[in-house]
Amino acid sequence: GQVTPSTGEAACRASHDNEQQPPPPPPPPPSSSPSPTDILETHRQDLTARLDRIKTLLYEERSSSSAAYAARGNCTNYNWIPPVATSTFQSFVSSSSSTTTHLLSDLVQNLPLLPFEARKSSAAIFNYLLVCGMDGSDARQFAGVSTAFGGYVLDRAEILLGSLVRGHDGRGGPLLSSSSSTAAAGSVDITLLCGSMLRSCLRHVEIYRWILADSQCQRLVYPFLEVFVHDPNFDVSSDALETVRVMLTGSAPALPPPEGGNELLSAEEEQYRRNVESIASEFLARKYYEVIDERINQCLSSESNYMTRRMTLQLLSTILLNRSNYNVMIRYISSSQNLVTILCLLRDPSPHITLDAFQVFKIFVANPAKPPEVIKILFDNKVKLVKYLEGLHKEREKSDEQFRDEKGLVIGTLEELELEER
Repeated sequence: GQVTPSTGEAACRASHDNEQQPPPPPPPPPSSSPSPTDILETHRQDLTARLDRIKTLLYEERSSSSAAYAARGNCTNYNWIPPVATSTFQSFVSSSSSTTTHLLSDLVQNLPLLPFEARKSSAAIFNYLLVCGMDGSDARQFAGVSTAFGGYVLDRAEILLGSLVRGHDGRGGPLLSSSSSTAAAGSVDITLLCGSMLRSCLRHVEIYRWILADSQCQRLVYPFLEVFVHDPNFDVSSDALETVRVMLTGSAPALPPPEGGNELLSAEEEQYRRNVESIASEFLARKYYEVIDERINQCLSSESNYMTRRMTLQLLSTILLNRSNYNVMIRYISSSQNLVTILCLLRDPSPHITLDAFQVFKIFVANPAKPPEVIKILFDNKVKLVKYLEGLHKEREKSDEQFRDEKGLVIGTLEELELEER
């Protein structure tokens, strides 16, 4: 029954170690309430999921509608009203005797406050409600929703369209101060989303007319030509130039063709095109100096970046060659200063810019009623011009018959040019 020395020492050490161990930690306190940050994040995630689900349901309804339209032999069912699109519009823009809900409007105005995916879904829903009655073979079945939502946007144009333009320079909606560091304020994705929504608005004739009214130009049109097209970010400047193109030409995707597959323009589409072209041409004639002389010519200067100059040249060519802009064209090609600008661009190092500049230069040469100052510039430089044009895009002549014929006509006209006797 004796304890050996080694066994006794081990027992003593174990007893000593037990005495030195700290007491066990207290049990964890009961779970505390979630912090405001956690609550906000939960709401943000829930909002994102709900918006994504609404967007998905809208697209699924459209897919089913298109399939049913094709199954009926491309015949419109005028007794069917799209339930998802209709209920979405009514839910986002609900109204009663005591209150009016502007949920989608509030989301659009405050894109910088939303999570990235929620922004995308909000813009997608906004665009869908505006154009679902304009795009696609079965668009006529959704025309009621597009018309109603377009009317809503027009009623709130002062707020909504102003927010979309401010979204291009980082100034979000009314809830976002200019000094806020809220996630991604002024980021590229917000600018692109605002651009897409603004162009969807421009497809509605009355909204388009409202934006190009004299009272709105300084706030809604000129910032694109003065600031946004010069943005150093390629995506932002390209998107701004596309918006300018739609604003100044009224160009938009075609309305759905008439039933029966007839490829001729329907009376409805023809009337639509006449309306938007008329609005655009009246605006350019009214604001020629402010738009062409002060802003488009500035975009063509050597101080502008390559893409701005190239896309502006293409836009200018489109404007001048549109029949509805005849008076604008005559005024532009009657200016010797404009001719000098185009001659400089004709010698640009970029082959793309020289080709685009040629499309404008040929209009100066083809004008049968050239002013004396324009004739003098062309006559004084005709030898150099003919020599230069003969070598301009020589390789293109083999594959582009129209370019070859136009260039030959321009060269022939220049060679026959003479100064008028006084």
